[in-house]
Amino acid sequence: MAAERTSYEVQVMRDGRWGAESFLEDEKTAVAAARKYLNDKKCEGAKVLRNWVRSDGTVVEKEVFCETRSVKDDGPVRIAQVDSVPAKCEVPDDYFGHESRAVMNRLFRNYMEKAFVTPTELMHNFKEFKRLQDKDTLLPSAVDRVAFLQTKDGEGDSKARREEIYKSVDAVSARARRADGMKLPKLNGSFSEVYRAVSDMADADTDADYLAMVVLSRDLVNLRSWVGKLDRLCRLAVEDGDPHCLELLDGVIADVLGANVVQEILGWQPNLAAAIGRLFDLAEGMMPVESSEAGESTEMLNALLREKKLPASRLCLIDRAHRQLKSPNPLNRSDPSKELEAFAQVVQRIVTPNGLLFGPESADALTTRQTKLVVEGGAAGRRAAIAATFNAMPDRAYGVIYLCDLAASEFAANTADDIVAMFDRIHDTVSIGQLCQRNLTPKERMIRATNAHRAIMGSVFPGDIKAQVAERIDTILERYLIDEQIVEKLDHHESPLRDRAVRLVQFCAAGVLPEGKAMTRARTRILGLLRQQNFDSHFVEGISDPAKAQKALRDFHQLLVRAGFGG
Repeated sequence: MAAERTSYEVQVMRDGRWGAESFLEDEKTAVAAARKYLNDKKCEGAKVLRNWVRSDGTVVEKEVFCETRSVKDDGPVRIAQVDSVPAKCEVPDDYFGHESRAVMNRLFRNYMEKAFVTPTELMHNFKEFKRLQDKDTLLPSAVDRVAFLQTKDGEGDSKARREEIYKSVDAVSARARRADGMKLPKLNGSFSEVYRAVSDMADADTDADYLAMVVLSRDLVNLRSWVGKLDRLCRLAVEDGDPHCLELLDGVIADVLGANVVQEILGWQPNLAAAIGRLFDLAEGMMPVESSEAGESTEMLNALLREKKLPASRLCLIDRAHRQLKSPNPLNRSDPSKELEAFAQVVQRIVTPNGLLFGPESADALTTRQTKLVVEGGAAGRRAAIAATFNAMPDRAYGVIYLCDLAASEFAANTADDIVAMFDRIHDTVSIGQLCQRNLTPKERMIRATNAHRAIMGSVFPGDIKAQVAERIDTILERYLIDEQIVEKLDHHESPLRDRAVRLVQFCAAGVLPEGKAMTRARTRILGLLRQQNFDSHFVEGISDPAKAQKALRDFHQLLVRAGFGG
């Protein structure tokens, strides 16, 4: 019985602070784990505490192992360079938003990797906020960088913007200082329970959301590893059914996913291209977890993403994958000769039956990567990158979808004319075999062409460009219907009238053709059937039960409406 009431807590010291890393049942195993942490040169110390629960419920703590040491300072910590930031935060509350926290995650990445703190912890835990303020020139450098980026295009004065940011920083700090003196409940149960408990303590400055995050930050700050934080957050999310509390947890999970823990989550990958693919898999909750080094934490995260419970975390992973794709890092570092092959691997992962996986962002990232693969530079390099990415698409129809997405991305700012020029490839296309992959079924070919038609009609291009490209695709589809006699095969004269009519109308309702000449050809055939004398009587021939005959007619008329024949 005594053994069952005994546990061993392994703690690690970093930046002069002890934090719990794990709880084990065996002293020998716990000491071995502590010694393993000491293998990390950045680890300042490790110790094992024996916790024994008495019969009255009190806990007796005894230190059974401890080793500390001096760790050489790596020198000043600097901000990481960022080239883009979101819109200006107008009030202090804006700094708590997902986009602002994502920028903090990138700016302070070097510091956060050493301190193992998230942006949420920094803004809700005054002690952590103060440590950041006191660390070298981190905060002033970050403020300068953000102010410069937000005013570089002439939108205001950089100095004035710096002063505005500092005022917000002071307000965030003051709020954290006030909360630091509050006696708040501990996170011993579900996050929802804490949220309900602090709701009665809220006021105008410290609402329930803020206080709940203060409690969560106090809990997380004691976990001095990213996997430990992720595991804690995922367990809370799995156990919580309150949508709002889950939304709050999702934001902090996204904070953690901005750290280097992603490498442990993904596990070993042969190259960057494979890692990018796995990030997309994880964003959809479909990542194989066997190779992950984060164990059960990855399984929980994968399941939560699959169940679409973590939208902010999903966007964080997608953004990270796109940033890696746009980075100068080789897709296949071990074999530079296979760089194009690795690019094709990424394209294959991003291409889906309905379009690029994440639309304009994916088009932007793919094309940016191509600028690093082509020989040319400058404007010529951007043109070559657009052409090369177009050629990497499965076919020209998919190329249209790619160009439409690219036109809606940041890449289009200086390349609009070059993107439009690529449509010459479509204007030179005369057959479905040139437009779509040859190994597709007839239905798949028509759907692919129709998706391209819909993409161009819904794009940001001028009306005349839309009309020209859409007309070319429609003409190709109409010619395909004629050459393959697709409508005639559906309207086989030896089949009963009911079968012929239903097949034709189902074809029009299936979404395989856009509105235009091709669809008009199919509808004209249907109208010819509908205008036959006594159509309804002929349609129900062979159905002896009057009730079933009426139902067959009702179902057919509903199908007609779905196919665009009016209400």
